[in-house]
Amino acid sequence: MRIAFGGYEHETNNFSSTPVTGAVMDQIMRRGEDLARHHAGIRTMVAGVLDESAELGIDAVPTIYGEAGPCAATEKGAFEAFVTELVDRLWAAHCEAPLDAIALPIHGAGVAEGYPDIEAAQLRAIRERFGPDIPIGMVLDLHGNITPEMMELSNISVGFQTYPHTDTYESGRLLVRLLHEQHTTGKRLHQALVQLPWHIAPAFGVTLSGPAHDVMAFNQQMVKDDPALRDVTFFQGFPYSDVSFAGASVTAVAETAEAAQRAARKAAEYAWSRRQDFLIPLNSAEQAMDLALQAEYPVVINESSDNPGGGAPGDGTFLLAEMLRRDVPGSVYGYIFDPEVVQQAIAAGVGSRIDCLLGAKTDSHHGQPLELKGAYIKTISDGKYLKKNPMGAGGIGSISQTVLLQVGNVSIIVASARRQVLDDGPFRIAGIDWQDMRIIALKSAQHFKGWWTGRARTIVACDSPGIHSGDLTTFAFRHANTDYFPLGDPEWE
Repeated sequence: MRIAFGGYEHETNNFSSTPVTGAVMDQIMRRGEDLARHHAGIRTMVAGVLDESAELGIDAVPTIYGEAGPCAATEKGAFEAFVTELVDRLWAAHCEAPLDAIALPIHGAGVAEGYPDIEAAQLRAIRERFGPDIPIGMVLDLHGNITPEMMELSNISVGFQTYPHTDTYESGRLLVRLLHEQHTTGKRLHQALVQLPWHIAPAFGVTLSGPAHDVMAFNQQMVKDDPALRDVTFFQGFPYSDVSFAGASVTAVAETAEAAQRAARKAAEYAWSRRQDFLIPLNSAEQAMDLALQAEYPVVINESSDNPGGGAPGDGTFLLAEMLRRDVPGSVYGYIFDPEVVQQAIAAGVGSRIDCLLGAKTDSHHGQPLELKGAYIKTISDGKYLKKNPMGAGGIGSISQTVLLQVGNVSIIVASARRQVLDDGPFRIAGIDWQDMRIIALKSAQHFKGWWTGRARTIVACDSPGIHSGDLTTFAFRHANTDYFPLGDPEWE
């Protein structure tokens, strides 16, 4: 069997002011064997595709693939140029030796200028070149806004079951297994989609516990109990994409169309019955600090509303301002995005003091810049570290040039790149042993829990104002359906 794989993965937050430009696309794209080498030994979707192919004796051909960090939509010309190259490379691989299938490890919530559904756009372009017969499979993110067109243009779709996304690697392997099964048996697998009138903010979607865990377990049990089923995935959707089809959904893959439709319907009904359970109280910065001071240390406060992993700028100041006001000994804020302050501190050097305006320079949604007087420069780093979180464990993470400032009792890590904090990497490079700290603040919604759960004694969620806030009533949606739950109270039959 011979397959080719590639694609463009992007989670689009259309409330962000930072688009994916052509220059960014040029930086993130990897091609051919460089693509395969880059993912070797790392827990990613692509690595799962490669490793499962190797075990099954499949010739897996890497074409072109890239992942842009969550932000605003991709520029039209840059996206179109990518799609043209993707199709050309897939076709060249097919002309070299016929392909038996195509695998696309992508996302499901990507938007480009003029293309509200970039997953369907990639599929459509491939179909136009290859025709209707070649099997195409997708791996999709749990936060995908899944559309009927995606289903019509593909043959097999599987999604992450977990949030934090600790099963990206396993999802890549599953897709290859299903494509291989279909090829070797000659029996087509079928998929079904059920969409729900429901927006789920990432602040409420963790699958480690609570209703999202119960929904995941329900679906997994269905697959165990029914030999005809291969996969059932509950997609929480991504409301911040602000597209007309944004919302939760369920997909199923089975031996027959009837089995797939029946399973997707049953899973959707169960998830919908639990929708009220997904709504939990949200804490302001002041409330989060109050809870942290009453809890067992070390406490992690996650500022989910300014999560760079969901398109936020990572330079919000609401929580940091409250931490500076409280001035609790053993507090560390890790980290805030501000390359200007980083360069100012590097120019001054370790052991110096600087006056600066820190943070809130990207937009007006995440607070005001903080005026710091005499901030002491403790360390300077290149920002590189080994990833420990199950998401991408073994790879090299980087937040670029980084400095550690001390203001009163609060240590502040300031970085030159936007990334959400997944493990203790940013603290290690700054010279901070998190086990010695009382209060640890970071910017992430749920992914950080893949490493911090079981290490921090207490985790407190903070939902300051921001473009990744769990309070969907604060957003001026232009396209997303505002009659969907919880903004409205729709009936679903």
